Amino acid sequence: MGTGEPSGLQIAWPLSDGRVTIRPASEADAEAIFEYQQRPEAQRYISRIPATIEDARAMVAERTSAPDGLMCAILLDGPDGQVVGDIGGRRYLPGSLGPEPEAWDFRLGYSVHPVMWGKGVASAAVGLLVPALHDQAGIRRIVAKVFADNRASIRVLLKNGFELEGTERAKVLGRDGNWLDDCTLSHLS
Repeated sequence: MGTGEPSGLQIAWPLSDGRVTIRPASEADAEAIFEYQQRPEAQRYISRIPATIEDARAMVAERTSAPDGLMCAILLDGPDGQVVGDIGGRRYLPGSLGPEPEAWDFRLGYSVHPVMWGKGVASAAVGLLVPALHDQAGIRRIVAKVFADNRASIRVLLKNGFELEGTERAKVLGRDGNWLDDCTLSHLS
């Protein structure tokens, strides 16, 4: 463990389109992740925000060592390989009314540095990971939860073949005290 790859989730790393690369995150990525997650505009859509760099290191360690978890760094291709985001989630068994399913589902989440918003980085990262999850890791269904006012993230998912399944109204209490609508989107193999 500690590589960002859960047992049974076999993916040939790194994944790259020549502009963006994703690879399992490491403790060395915690500083970059901490930096962009401290930005107020990014915090609007992040459920767990590390308060200190030590918290960020602990979060990366926890997510990369979780048996069914996956946390990857999103890097810009180029000489410095700058970490500009993270993407990952957790696999789980789908519900069943009979025998245990012989398939896995995956809960997807991602975050990108606000200076990279609108530049196709999130779309590229999702576009790299989703086929790998289906084709290499045998994931049947990928689910993403997105606040309804995060229209850019909804566009990223729709562009990558996700479908909107529904919106739960006033589902999550925001940091500002307002209730947020929560959209569920999914991608089937």
